[in-house]
Amino acid sequence: MLQLPNRTKILLEKDTASKAFVYSSIAKLTPWISDNKPIFFPEYTDHGFTHLNEVLLTADSIISDESWAYLTPKDAAAMVISVLLHDCAMHITVDGFYALIQDKFPKVESRYTNSENSWSEIWSDYFAEAKRFDAKKLNSIFGDTVPVKNIPTNKIDLSARDILLIGEFIRRHHARMAHEIAFYGVPGVDGGTIKLGEEPQSNFLDLCGFIARSHHLGLRQAVDMIEKNTRRVHLDTHVPFIMLLLRISDYIQIHAERAPNQLLHLKTLISPTSIGEWKKHNSIIGIHQEHDDPEAIYVDAEPSDAITYEELKKLFVGIQSELDLSWSVLGEVYGKSEHLKNFAIKIRRVRSSLDSFDEFIANKKPKYIPKVLSFKTADSEMMELLIAPLYGNKPEIGIRELVQNSIDACSELKDTQIKNGRSFNNESNFDVSITLHDKDDNSKIVIEDYGIGMTLDVIENYFLNIGASFRNSDRWKKDHETDGHSNVYRTGRFGIGLLAAYLLGEELEVETRHVSQAENKALRFKCSKGCDSIIVSHVEFHVGTRITININDNVRDSLLDEEKLWDWFSLSSPKVIRKIIKNSEEKHLEQLRIVPNSDSNIEDSPWNRTVADGYDDILWTYDRIKKTRYGHSGSHLICNGIVVTDELYLEDFDISSKIGFIDVDTPSINVFDQDGRLPINLERSDLVGHSLPFQNEISKDLAHFLARNLISFIKNLGSIRLEKNLINELVNISIEGLKKSNGYQPSDVCKILVKDNKLVPLDYELISNMKVNAIYVDAVNLGKNRGSFTSPQFVKNCNSYLSVDKITDSKSSRSSFVRTFFEFQEHYWSSKTGISALPICGRRILIKKSDVEDVVAPGYVPKTFWNRLDCEWSNENWVLMAIGSIPEMDLDLEKITNELNKTKSFGFVCCYLEWSEIDKKEESSVFSEAWLNENNQLSFVENA
Repeated sequence: MLQLPNRTKILLEKDTASKAFVYSSIAKLTPWISDNKPIFFPEYTDHGFTHLNEVLLTADSIISDESWAYLTPKDAAAMVISVLLHDCAMHITVDGFYALIQDKFPKVESRYTNSENSWSEIWSDYFAEAKRFDAKKLNSIFGDTVPVKNIPTNKIDLSARDILLIGEFIRRHHARMAHEIAFYGVPGVDGGTIKLGEEPQSNFLDLCGFIARSHHLGLRQAVDMIEKNTRRVHLDTHVPFIMLLLRISDYIQIHAERAPNQLLHLKTLISPTSIGEWKKHNSIIGIHQEHDDPEAIYVDAEPSDAITYEELKKLFVGIQSELDLSWSVLGEVYGKSEHLKNFAIKIRRVRSSLDSFDEFIANKKPKYIPKVLSFKTADSEMMELLIAPLYGNKPEIGIRELVQNSIDACSELKDTQIKNGRSFNNESNFDVSITLHDKDDNSKIVIEDYGIGMTLDVIENYFLNIGASFRNSDRWKKDHETDGHSNVYRTGRFGIGLLAAYLLGEELEVETRHVSQAENKALRFKCSKGCDSIIVSHVEFHVGTRITININDNVRDSLLDEEKLWDWFSLSSPKVIRKIIKNSEEKHLEQLRIVPNSDSNIEDSPWNRTVADGYDDILWTYDRIKKTRYGHSGSHLICNGIVVTDELYLEDFDISSKIGFIDVDTPSINVFDQDGRLPINLERSDLVGHSLPFQNEISKDLAHFLARNLISFIKNLGSIRLEKNLINELVNISIEGLKKSNGYQPSDVCKILVKDNKLVPLDYELISNMKVNAIYVDAVNLGKNRGSFTSPQFVKNCNSYLSVDKITDSKSSRSSFVRTFFEFQEHYWSSKTGISALPICGRRILIKKSDVEDVVAPGYVPKTFWNRLDCEWSNENWVLMAIGSIPEMDLDLEKITNELNKTKSFGFVCCYLEWSEIDKKEESSVFSEAWLNENNQLSFVENA
């Protein structure tokens, strides 16, 4: 229970109403606080009656003897009640918390504060911020970096993480809660409360609550919130004096009893913040005033490590700052009052065993060095070191970084206008302009925008701070995020725009006006690479920013020679223009890439859309999107309108991975990434790695695109007959999206199997569905009209045909065919791919004896392999070799070989398949699922 110090009790007893109010309030709150089990603060130091009694006793003891004569019973009542209230929110129950954020308590109207947001709104804002907590903040609260999740609606389901998250919310707002508890009492179930005693006069509860709240405000700020003419004495209470007593007394309650070390043997602290607090308290050996300086308190501390040492030094500096401020406020408020000017406290200074570094080491003999080191880099040095390694000698990169900032500024202005429900008229014919002024020895580049502009704070803390991105700050996120997601497509990311700008020149001149500033309050400054002092002045300027950089002739010539290199933007909005001015003549440069904006209608266009979580829009095409004088253009990656690379290289999509002959080319990809998820490297020239975070989603869409194109291609072939024209069409197939070679398989392998009069893509699942039992692999050279297809007898008996073109007379070409399609030598495959992935039980090869003598040799087809084969048939020039489980062959080999001799053909391989139930149940490929979906669940296309 709260014990009143003797002098406070005597003073209180002089007024019956005040005494009754205090004792009644203590009696009502005692059962609640006595439990001292703050549910949402399982790791915090003591905030129960032990702590409250010490705060009250300290407040009583630091009042100077001269001051007691001027104190009133209302002063005593306000001091006791504010001490009782100041930390009481730490004891709020689960029911009380849920009732609070559901706005089940009446709205408080205090004479000292303006109208405030409801608790449901405050919780919603807090949770939106919590979803953006970075790793450092998450670790400080939870001890790990796992992102937060919504708290459950049922209190029974609250987890330990939920409790810590709610605790951080209460910690931030416990001072306001203390103020409101003075009005309606302690929050309970469904709006029920435990109210304080009857106030001795009107508005006194409001005053006590406000004094309790003031310990979380700056003292001068709190005093200024009281009506000027009643600041000295208000409701018969010397409010500023009581406020400073509470804050000083609460501040110096640091000692081991508040964090008993024995408890650390019984529980493990999770939160690094709590661990630090317990360590600080356990480091205090004692606090006393038995010191050479009569107006000082002395804190004897023995911190256990260097971090606690530094934290305690900061704490003592904070206490001294509070003491200095308290004495200053006392002088300001009471200094001109003849009798109240004697108000004072007994301490002016704090001294500690940490004051002297050398004495601390000599007296305490710590086992550690009491100094915390950290990495530090001067900005000027960092700029010099990083510019070249990051970007090389590429002035166009400087333009890109500044243009990104300008485009972001335009997007932010638009978002601000939408939120505020007002528009801003831009009288210019552009949103962003890049102008190259071409003049010998006096050239310059000017980048100007009509975006949101910059404030002095943004310039100082972000624009001039290398690596500090304003668009990653909590303030930016509050202004431009909704439910944790950005409202604008950010093109800049890393806070290195200024760094890259110095690739253009040694000095930047910046003129900027934020949308909130008056026309004559725009800002202007110059900053040179490595400069220490930057002077900012006011100028008149439109809303937006203009950056002017003087460039040397080498930079100018580089930009003139390669105009396309600084054409970075590819959307139609915001409008970005580029121009070159020479001798007063303007030359406007064409935007070489035009791509659709987010959510564009892409019907009847070459663009396709992929939907993936976390991305606002993903568009892709195989059309050429860059206007060049040459026909060829690589695959582009564009993110939020800014070109990342014109030579996008990705790992194989593997849409038919088991055999691997069918795959898709990499398309040009246009990503709208509102939250910066796309893994772009620091140079912003490519992806980090060679795969997309939405690889699965886009692979499925690409497979459907390819399937539709293949079906259309086959249907346009006309009737299907195994002849040269058909083989030529299939071997030289060229359709949009189909990859010709994937780096592992011979590029001239036909990707479509001829099955009777049907065509089947060479995909494992589709072949399985067709119950193909044998595949004839033909060694073809269409240019010389060679191949088994030239034999009418072969064509008559072949029901599953696959061609491999460009088999020449060279030894390596012939041996490669044998090893790849007959031997299936492991050396040729990094994994089981190609037709060897099929369930082959046996195989035959019809080959000339002269070819056997030539290719079965060291370094080509191994003799050890060939010697394991069975010879089934031979004549003077040909031989049929076999291995494995094979059926009887019903072919007139004499007739076939005679026909092949006429065209000097090489021969063929026949692979026999044996399907099992396991093979049929294997997971389908992305391509087979797409093909079946697009082809009415048929594995083949049949043309009459």
